[in-house]
Amino acid sequence: MKILQTFVGLFFPKICLSCDERLLENEQFLCLNCFNSLTFLEEICPICGAPKIEEKCKVCDTNEFLFDKARSVFMFNIIVQKMVHEFKYNEMTRIAKFFGILSREYIEKFQPFDHIDYIVPVPLHKVKKRDRGFNQSEYITREISKNMNWKHLPKLIKRKRFTETQTKLNKEQRKKNVSFAFKINPKYDIKGKNILLVDDVFTTGSTVNSITAVLKEKQVNKVYIFTIGRAL
Repeated sequence: MKILQTFVGLFFPKICLSCDERLLENEQFLCLNCFNSLTFLEEICPICGAPKIEEKCKVCDTNEFLFDKARSVFMFNIIVQKMVHEFKYNEMTRIAKFFGILSREYIEKFQPFDHIDYIVPVPLHKVKKRDRGFNQSEYITREISKNMNWKHLPKLIKRKRFTETQTKLNKEQRKKNVSFAFKINPKYDIKGKNILLVDDVFTTGSTVNSITAVLKEKQVNKVYIFTIGRAL
């Protein structure tokens, strides 16, 4: 087996997802230089999770967020973008374990959330999930739940209608695109519970805000948002 691994490594070497440099034996996905360039996103608005530039958050001032708090591990720079892209579109699901470890380190360091009852992924429509083969957010929540010993409810939220990708839509289009797109699985009693809703990237917050609305209708106590990247 070692001979085979050596052969594969020689002719198909692992390279950094960011800079394409060949990885050393103890490096995963990113070379040391690219990994060290990542820094946890700490100075942010306690409500929406936007980078804290001024005392008054311009993002909160112009949006009506329903969730109680949002946090992201990193700003969505080119390195995070490439990792998320490989994860979602090239089926490198092993990156989920990497994201899970980074998420645990972030949560343990900053302790941004109160007691968490359930951790829940943003769902994909069944058509999109069938085409992609997996829900990237569910992979991340599974890893975080194992690392933090939180109860995982991947089937709590269902996407009841197909929506086009949010990538090329503006803020208002995103909001309209996901309106009334989600429902809560009635088999779960979530009244009075604290829910941690997880996605890969927070951009305008339209998707998680729409999900928060249906969760609040079920009288949950708190809805917290957690993502790997925070885009502006």
